[in-house]
Amino acid sequence: MFNCTISISLTISIALSLVAVYSSCCALQISNTSRGLLVQSIARHGQRQISSTRLFSFKDESENSSGISSSPMNLSQLQKQAANLAIIERLLTSSSPKENSSLIQLELIGKGSVGPDDRTTTNCIFLAPKDMGRPVPSKDSCESYSQFLPLPLPASGQDGVVKLLSFAYKGRPISKSLCLSLNPLLVNRDKALFDNLPYTKWTIDPLKKNRDAAQNPVDEKYHLGKRDAYNRFMGKDWYGRSLSIGNVAARIQYMLEGDGEVGEGTEEGATHVKTLAQRVLEMEVQESLMALAEAEEQYAILRAEVGDGMEYLEETSDEILLMRYEALEQGLKAVEDAKESLEERQGALASILGKNKGGGDSSVFSLNFLKDVMEREKSDAPYRGATGYRPVIDTKNEMSEKSILPYSSPYEMMKEIINEQLNAEVIGCIIEDTSLFQGSTIFGGGVVIQRKGRKKTLSVNGEMIELDDEDDDFGNDGILKGETMIVECDFDEAIGMALACGVDIHMDRVEWDKSKIVAPVEFQSSADNQDSFASALPSLQSRLDTIVIETQGEGKMSKNTKIQAPRGQSRSFASFFGGQTPASSSMDQPPVFDTTIPVQSLSEFDSLTVQDKAQLLLSLDSFKGDLPRARALREKFKDDSLDPLDELLLPLIDESVRRQVLIRIAEKNNDFDRVNELEKGKSMRQIAREKADLARAEGQDQLAKMWEKEADFYAVLRADTTQDEGQYSRFLDRDEWYERTRQNIAKKNKNKFRSLLDGME
Repeated sequence: MFNCTISISLTISIALSLVAVYSSCCALQISNTSRGLLVQSIARHGQRQISSTRLFSFKDESENSSGISSSPMNLSQLQKQAANLAIIERLLTSSSPKENSSLIQLELIGKGSVGPDDRTTTNCIFLAPKDMGRPVPSKDSCESYSQFLPLPLPASGQDGVVKLLSFAYKGRPISKSLCLSLNPLLVNRDKALFDNLPYTKWTIDPLKKNRDAAQNPVDEKYHLGKRDAYNRFMGKDWYGRSLSIGNVAARIQYMLEGDGEVGEGTEEGATHVKTLAQRVLEMEVQESLMALAEAEEQYAILRAEVGDGMEYLEETSDEILLMRYEALEQGLKAVEDAKESLEERQGALASILGKNKGGGDSSVFSLNFLKDVMEREKSDAPYRGATGYRPVIDTKNEMSEKSILPYSSPYEMMKEIINEQLNAEVIGCIIEDTSLFQGSTIFGGGVVIQRKGRKKTLSVNGEMIELDDEDDDFGNDGILKGETMIVECDFDEAIGMALACGVDIHMDRVEWDKSKIVAPVEFQSSADNQDSFASALPSLQSRLDTIVIETQGEGKMSKNTKIQAPRGQSRSFASFFGGQTPASSSMDQPPVFDTTIPVQSLSEFDSLTVQDKAQLLLSLDSFKGDLPRARALREKFKDDSLDPLDELLLPLIDESVRRQVLIRIAEKNNDFDRVNELEKGKSMRQIAREKADLARAEGQDQLAKMWEKEADFYAVLRADTTQDEGQYSRFLDRDEWYERTRQNIAKKNKNKFRSLLDGME
């Protein structure tokens, strides 16, 4: 009877919860697939709860857990998870959630190799659908999977990638020295997660220090957000390790309260506290001496300025006399305040030194004085490690436990920086195809971050209430609560952040169906080295010899899969050691100006496909960047603006074609001022080419040939026809009069000597 009652009550609770979740999902307008995942989560929760209820049914009713509230994930968390899933689906697919556009959740299952022999072996990280693994009955710590996704590791730096993922997978706190040795493996990558975080736009600035005196934003290159994050990774402002006055005073106070390293009331503790108190006061005295010297200097300067004009006091206006008097009074008051502060600290120091000589008791340094020092040294830094602020004063927990084992991996430290410095949270991670070429798949990662609101505390009828202000941008113009973005990164960084933040790895289901490999595989965890971080990742039991993964751009197709390894040198550590590979030399440097002039007409530009543009960019020596991802090209751009691929290609093509493209876009946007500006900036070469096109359209072929010859002449004058006139020194171009004279002389000589000068100008 008791079991039956509990089961009925639990069934009703789960049903009501399903109705509530369904209503909230409809309000959020999420996809049917997202709603299905939500219902499955609740169903699994209900099964777990029922089984636990049956276990408690043999005990007293008071010991039984009640209802669904004891679940590890409550209703509000499920609603938030569903909302985050809808956001990720919209960002990843660049469209509103639909029934046919859904995501699949993946998890890290281990590492291994593919390829039939050592020559064609490719080391990979493997992913599989979440909760799909099945234990192997005959083997301990071994799981089997029927479908999986291999992600090829970069050609160099594989050990660093596996090491970072191993620590994130293990999730066990590590020491400061070990964490600092791992941090460079994460931050010293070009155009990866650390570089792509939105420091300049999202780093909180409540005191508006990134603005000038007129409250105008300063140039982004002068923002210090990225430097602050890098310094944090290098050990700045580490928990419990600061020797600032405020932190030293805090350490003494925690010891006196009995929660520090030294117990209260012991003789050793009293001696240690006296020594620390003496050091604090000595630093305070030195600072007071410097403050007094500065105040006296300023006062002396004021007196000298007033003294130089003493003979003109009778002619000085009352307003100026009043200003001088107020300045002198303020200067004198600053000197007196500095003297008073110095005397106070010198007296306290003399008192402690006298007590030490006389063998005073353990309460020589009162808690009130410590609290006064901590209050005076209290930091207004918006986040830990901010440049230009006092160091943050650590709490008791940060001073003791967190200073020893604060993080489990560099990814967890990155999570904290995103949370504190960017006032954001990681709501999910993605794996996506980044290739622009048909027939090949190159996987990259992404971290989805969402801006949080600003916490504020208000007093209502004597009661303190904490509110989340959604309209406060924390000093970042236009960045309010709910703002989301995908931070592009390598796929291993996305996996590591998902492990550190406890979020899912998402992938477009359509892409998963195209790239997944269906075959039985087994991954086994090392039972001999449970405490070893190096063997934390499960390993593939046998090499997959039926799959061969080739490198993109080498002219070979992968075998039994479309997945390919990224082309070129790995981005990890290359620029950190000078930006060149060991095989490169000064002889391999491209010329100052690229002699290749791609896309010499507007019709040729319009005929290029996405794949043609990508191939063209990679073939140019002047192109040094990375191609945009396929997702970026699917996004809709306002006002018919250029997509990311065109933005990379336009600066490298013929300047006349580039100007024609820009004029066409400005005309579509009805930006006539921009059209006039571009029209006035046309070069003589472009004017000649346009006249040639007009003459040919009117049937005047001879006139068209004359203008084409004139356009070729102006092209000969330019050192680089891909750049606009004035973008480089005009002394690099040929003089028009000189070139015309030279060509005329060459023409006369050619007519005179005929075939002897063939091929010469």
